Formats: sequence, structure tokens, C-alpha cells
Amino acid sequence: MVKYRTMQDFKDELVAFSKVAVTRSERVTSEEAAKQYLILPFFQLLGYDPLDPDEIIPEAQASFSDKFKNKVDYAICIDREPVIGVECKRTGELATADKGEIRGYFNAVSSIKLGILTDGLVYELYSDTDSENMMDENPFVKFDLANVAQEQLNDQAADALWKLRKGTFDPADVGADAKRKIYVAQYVATLNRSFENPSDTFVRALMDLAGVEGRRTTKLLEEHVPMVQESLQLFLDRKILERVGFASRQDLVKVQKAQSERSTPDDSEGEQSVEISHRDGIITTDTELMLFDYVKGRLAFLVDNNKLFRKVQELQFVDYKTIFSVYYKQERKGRLFSFREGTSGKFRFDFPESEEPFEVTDLYQIDEPLLQSFLNRVADVDG
Repeated sequence: MVKYRTMQDFKDELVAFSKVAVTRSERVTSEEAAKQYLILPFFQLLGYDPLDPDEIIPEAQASFSDKFKNKVDYAICIDREPVIGVECKRTGELATADKGEIRGYFNAVSSIKLGILTDGLVYELYSDTDSENMMDENPFVKFDLANVAQEQLNDQAADALWKLRKGTFDPADVGADAKRKIYVAQYVATLNRSFENPSDTFVRALMDLAGVEGRRTTKLLEEHVPMVQESLQLFLDRKILERVGFASRQDLVKVQKAQSERSTPDDSEGEQSVEISHRDGIITTDTELMLFDYVKGRLAFLVDNNKLFRKVQELQFVDYKTIFSVYYKQERKGRLFSFREGTSGKFRFDFPESEEPFEVTDLYQIDEPLLQSFLNRVADVDG
């Protein structure tokens, strides 16, 4: 059995496998090839033995009669009892696949608690959250190894795969876990819609919870929509700062050492310093420090997987007489941007990917170039 000490060990192995699978898929031209070169190795990664007939049964059948025969490509067993049904398709043809075979087998075998439909790269996981032994119409988790190879695996899929491993998979818990994932996905989608465009119902509920006085007229609700949006953004930013180890603005970690030597002024009066002095007389201003903290917090929100999140913590800065530069690991090769304080409250950024500088008044306006620059620098430096 394959054992992983931590979930991160498992994720790292999954990413490595996915890269191999994506490369192999270019030479997979049939369903049988997908089974042999992609699907069975995937279940081996999860700890199952395709050479053990008591563990993985090929062409598993369950028939009500000679007329109504049900079978799937593989049945995965625990103590010789089928608990997972797997239906395989040719790589690239999952989108148009008929679910009838896996649904029929799911319904015919009462011990089956998880149905998997796959083409070797894309995996769809089904349960019976609506009616027992009646496979749901939609999967509760779906993932693509092509995305995993790029280290893009959402938490729900990672959790589902972690629980799918041999020795960990619990058939009795699949339905409840699937239902939880479905509801969580619905809540996240609802919160996302409310974040972008709060409905009257959402605004009214928040006003009630906050104890805002006044009759909930259309005019009052309209007045509070932008305030609710601003409050949501501030709340999210605060949680992100907490996630990366920063507290409130007064307690922000001001700086981490870069290649230039720095010394901190005397804090004997009990107030946190607002600037860092360099040995050569260069002053790192409060604005530059605040920008560095902001960039780390904002990128922690923008990246979509834990491995990239950890890489955000490796950002550093260096301050010169005319520019302030933020970089990933290597000052030249890893430079995300250079910053200059502009006039009239504007911020000026120079990104390697852009021929023209960005001059903005709202830091949220740099989200797209900031994220792209970070992803490019990680790829450049880490290979």
C-alpha cells in the first residue's frame, strides 16, 4: 500500500503523476490504452493493486436477468465486496460519454457507494445523495489531471482524493461527505455572487444582523449596497492578512531582510517604526512597506492552490535610491515589479511583462498584471 505521511506529500506525488499522465495521454488512442497507461496507474497511486483480483475486478457484472445486464470496467473492493464502480472512456471523450453503464451498475449493486467516470485525465465522482443506490445526475467532485499537473487542484477535489486512498476510503461516509461538498460549493457560489453583486435579500439580512435602524425601503437598500460591498472587501482583506501572518495595520510585519543590509530605528517610545534606514542612507518609506505587505496579502488571495500560497511567503524586496523592487527568490530573474511613488496619490508600477508602466490610484487595479508576473517569476526561477 502506498503511504503518505501528510496530505502535502500526497499532493506532491499527485502533481508528479499528473505530469506523466498528461505526457502519456498524447499517445493514448483507445479506451484500452487509457485503462492500461492512465487509469490503472492512477488507482495504484491511491494504493490499490490492479493485479489482485480480490481488490480490482475488471469487467465487473451485476445482472437482474439475462435481459437486464449491468457491468462496469472495474469494481474496486474492500474485503472482496465492491464499493467503487469505475467506467472508463477514451481519453478526450468524457464530455459526450453515456452514463448509463455506471448508473445501472451503481443501482444494481447495493454495496457500491461511489461511481467514477473517467477518460484517464478527467475524473467525475458520483454518489447517491438524493436516493440510496440511485446515482446522482451530477458529480459532487470533478477534476482534470491536466490542471493538477499545473498545481491547480481545489480543496474539495484534494480532500476527496485523500479520502479515496486504500485503507482510508470509508463507503459509509461517502454520501454524507458528497452532500457536504455539494452544499459547500453552493454556499461558496452564493457568497461569491453576493460579494460581486449583493442582492437586496443579502443586504437586508446583513443590515438586520448589524442592527442598522430604519425601514428597509428600496432607497435605503440602494444606499447600503456600496457600503456592504466595501465591508465585504475589507473583511476579506483582513482575513487574508491574518492568513499570511499579519495582524491589524498597526501590527503589520514591516519588512523582511533582502540583499541590502537594514537596521531598525529605536522603538524606545513604544511606537512601531514607520521607516527602515539603510546603511547607505536609503530610506524605505512607510508607503513602500505597506505596499509590500499588501502585495503578499493580495497574492495569497489571488493564487488558487496551497503550493503557490506557500511561495508567496518567499517574496522579498530591495530598495534603491529611485525604485523599490519586489522579487521572488532572485532579485533579477525573480523581479515581479518596480515601484515608484507617483504624484497626486497615484502608484506607479513597472512589470516585466508590460512595455508601459501602470499608474493607478486603486491598488486593486494591478491584480491581473501582479498575478501574471508572480506566476511567470515562479516558473522562471523554479523551472
